[in-house]
Amino acid sequence: MNVKQCFVGVDFGKTNVRFGISEGEPALTYYAKFPYTRVSPENITRQIVEGIALALKEVGHTTDELLGIGISVPAVVDRKTGAIIWGPDWDFMAGASPARPIADRYRVPVVADVDTVIPTWGENWAGVGKTCKRFAVLTWGTGLGAGLVIDGQVQEYPNNLFPEFGHSRVSDDDWPCKCGARGCVDTMVCGSGIANHGKLAVREGRKTVLTELSRNNADKVTAAMVFAAADKGDEVARAILDRVAVLLGRLCANVVLTMQPEKIVIVGGLEERCAPVLATINRTMRENCWFLFKGLTTCEVVASGLGDKAGVLGAIRKVQRNIGGSNR
Repeated sequence: MNVKQCFVGVDFGKTNVRFGISEGEPALTYYAKFPYTRVSPENITRQIVEGIALALKEVGHTTDELLGIGISVPAVVDRKTGAIIWGPDWDFMAGASPARPIADRYRVPVVADVDTVIPTWGENWAGVGKTCKRFAVLTWGTGLGAGLVIDGQVQEYPNNLFPEFGHSRVSDDDWPCKCGARGCVDTMVCGSGIANHGKLAVREGRKTVLTELSRNNADKVTAAMVFAAADKGDEVARAILDRVAVLLGRLCANVVLTMQPEKIVIVGGLEERCAPVLATINRTMRENCWFLFKGLTTCEVVASGLGDKAGVLGAIRKVQRNIGGSNR
């Protein structure tokens, strides 16, 4: 009887954790998403173990068939030890390793890395990377992360660092960013940034459906409300999304000027809502990049087809490569 071996990917976001299983191919035989709690390192370990146990049970695998585990986290990670170095949403994990206790328990290789690098591995393995050797990734959701693939290789830098052009400045706004700087495009266009644009509109008394949706309480405005209002034709909400698209387009122009990608791929929680703004992003990118408007190179901003699965696929791919998995 042939025993099917497998890899597990674990992808922590701000509020949800995703689990996936692959038998070595760029596809998942299991995928699930659950809310999780941020309490302590021990609590995180317990939730990972419970999620892996459920995943293996659902697919019919045993722990003996497990070859490796990859973990994506919203924080900077020491790639050698798996310890959390810094992350505003994971400060309770500072100095602790989500990888080490999992490796000790299952006796298999476990890797952990930041949730911008990991989805780039996924996109390179199972998404745009199948047809494109040079591209950039924007992880657009609760934050705006970044990733680069050059000559088919995911870019990871010394000192556990990584591409971070989501913290560039593309406007004169000086909104405080969670990174500690001010005016980062991240804080202007991420989920909370979109919500903040909507909150300002309600506080300023502008005529908008957002007032009704939030019951005239600006603090209750969410990014989902802004998208919903825009879908209803609300001019204020549409203007907010247009502003966000322009800022993203300027950022993408800078990326093209810097590394000339063939494509810029949007992944993450807001990927499924990016269709209405893609045209503005692309137009703004072309208008602000002379490499493009003079026809010296080409680039297109596109939505990933991987949806929520980019993180777990990337986590699987990274551990697979670390233990000598196939290139394709």
